[in-house]
Amino acid sequence: MTLLLGLGDAFHLIPRVISHLSPGGFEAHISLLSWGELMTGITMTLFYLLFYYYYRELSKDDNRNKTLVVYALVALRIALLLLPQNEWGTKGNYTFGLIRNIPFAILGILLILWTWKYRKTPGLQYTSSLIFASFLFYLPVVIGARFIPALGALMIPKTVAYVLLVVVGYKHFLQKFEPGNLFKLALTFAIMGLIGGVFYREFTKAYHWTDVTRLSFVHLHLITLGFLWLIIVYLFFRKKVHTKDLFKQPITLYVTGLIWTVVAFTVRGIYEIIGQGQKIFPDAALSGIAGIGHILLSIGLIWMMSQTIQIERQ
Repeated sequence: MTLLLGLGDAFHLIPRVISHLSPGGFEAHISLLSWGELMTGITMTLFYLLFYYYYRELSKDDNRNKTLVVYALVALRIALLLLPQNEWGTKGNYTFGLIRNIPFAILGILLILWTWKYRKTPGLQYTSSLIFASFLFYLPVVIGARFIPALGALMIPKTVAYVLLVVVGYKHFLQKFEPGNLFKLALTFAIMGLIGGVFYREFTKAYHWTDVTRLSFVHLHLITLGFLWLIIVYLFFRKKVHTKDLFKQPITLYVTGLIWTVVAFTVRGIYEIIGQGQKIFPDAALSGIAGIGHILLSIGLIWMMSQTIQIERQ
């Protein structure tokens, strides 16, 4: 679910980031935005299919009719997305854009109602409200973003609702902080690092960029500070499991700072390449945002080292 969420929103948000940071704006990236919307539509539909099975597992609701309805809506939604009437690669067909979202909206309404019934079930708390919020922010984009581009910004709180939805499930299944969790987190950063490296290579190649760019720092940070460092912490942590409570908060802060920094590098790198030397945004503001991530990262790292020294002295 997390992987689908990340891929789905990346297909939609990255083209929007490129459009915002480019002198040509949205008009110069219509094709990219359109194909990104198609991929997001498919991945987010599959995301809710997986969420339905998450709901079934926790609620023990094995109603076969519900499953058939969900599969029918998912199949209809994907079929509508693949029809040529969508006119992908262009501004698209507005009317058909509304039609293809009807089964998706129905699926969302059903999941809201079903999860509300089991809202007190561990692992399903707040899920009904979060799904409702995601659609509340998504519908204005579908209906009005063509006429008021600024409405596209509502995809950000929609994404936040999706992330919180995943967090609810994460906290339910990983209630205890164990060495195995740290190892899985390290592997996640390794995968992100590989993806970041491919994105850096292909993006610079597409724009014929040969100079230095912050994008080159993305996969290096993910591999070294994400994968390698967390593997080292995991090896230490595995031998001293009794100290796990001392590491939970500093590791959380460290990971937050690393993700913040990587996102800032990604945005800054894209801006360097597609900005064509024009000062569309204040350089100091972009540096300040990245600086916050570095501060969190540094505090988390120092905190971890401090806890390690404290443990070794005991």
